[in-house]
Amino acid sequence: MDSIQSHYPPTPNTVDVAYECRVCNNSYDQTATVQRVAVVLNRPGVSQGILQFGGQYLHCGEPMRTSSCQLRRIQAPLVLKPGGQLRMYEVIINTRTLGCPCGFHMEIPD
Repeated sequence: MDSIQSHYPPTPNTVDVAYECRVCNNSYDQTATVQRVAVVLNRPGVSQGILQFGGQYLHCGEPMRTSSCQLRRIQAPLVLKPGGQLRMYEVIINTRTLGCPCGFHMEIPD
């Protein structure tokens, strides 16, 4: 499971779930009951990857915490017309670095 979000329009005991199939490697989105999601999350064994639960990110079953915030610059060359002049374009975004108690870190747009 990759993501659990509130269902819209709101329906009692229902959430939207995004997940990836380990057999076919395709990603899926579907509506599920809270009870069915709980059954999957409570299976024995170590969960793989990161779970986004509303505004929280979980790794190793623990909420990740912000360790730093930064401005990041992303640059890319772009030619707008054939035979045109090459220009460098850039975007500056705020990012947050999230950390898990196990030592895993990731950076996300803020």
